[in-house]
Amino acid sequence: MVDMHQYYSHALKIVLEAGELLLKGFKSPKEITTKKNNKDFVTQYDRLIEKTIIDNILQLYPNHKFVAEESAANNIITEEPTWILDPIDGTTNFIQGFPFCCISLALAVKNEIIIGIVYNPIINQLFTAKKGEGAYLNNEKIQVSSTEDLEDAMFGNELYFKINIRNLRGSRHLGSAAISLCYLAMGALDICYLKKLKCWDVAAGILIIQEARGIVLDSTGDEYKDIMNPDILAACTRKLAENFLKLKNDNF
Repeated sequence: MVDMHQYYSHALKIVLEAGELLLKGFKSPKEITTKKNNKDFVTQYDRLIEKTIIDNILQLYPNHKFVAEESAANNIITEEPTWILDPIDGTTNFIQGFPFCCISLALAVKNEIIIGIVYNPIINQLFTAKKGEGAYLNNEKIQVSSTEDLEDAMFGNELYFKINIRNLRGSRHLGSAAISLCYLAMGALDICYLKKLKCWDVAAGILIIQEARGIVLDSTGDEYKDIMNPDILAACTRKLAENFLKLKNDNF
């Protein structure tokens, strides 16, 4: 039997403690290496935070599964409780001293995300959601904006492509998909279009947006179903999502 509230309570404590490691690392010298290409960075803190969170969860729930950026071997979501973890979303920001980086942790059970936690200890922002219980920033309930028209919309972009932003109020690239999604959830952004990322970049943010009464679709505008597919269009309203898809189709 799934005890969502117990899982959440334990996960929150673990993430908050791991946030102390992120904050320490942000202020400290870093050992920087690359992975798939010369812009795909990893530090000792990425690995340390991931190991710390996984080890602590496994002490409590030894049969739980993980899909995590630095260490997971199979990256498969099953019906078993599976934690989806990015130990530092925004590693380049972390290296540069740009304070938009965070721990992103989600729990999926039976292929459904039921817990989302995104924590940026540098600027003390803790975004949380439990399925069916709303979304919160530092324990205060948040909700998406009501924007429907493109000219009133702030666009959160974590993808390098050209789009005519003259049709929009503005565009922001924060260097962290998880933070961008959470900023949509609290109304600071109105729409995010994300492609070529990984599930750990977006899983927690997806639930937080949904619980903040936002819309999450796949990148073509269809219903979002596959947790392992991180290509998404998230918006505060369905009308805004539809208007954006028309604009995107005109630009590609």
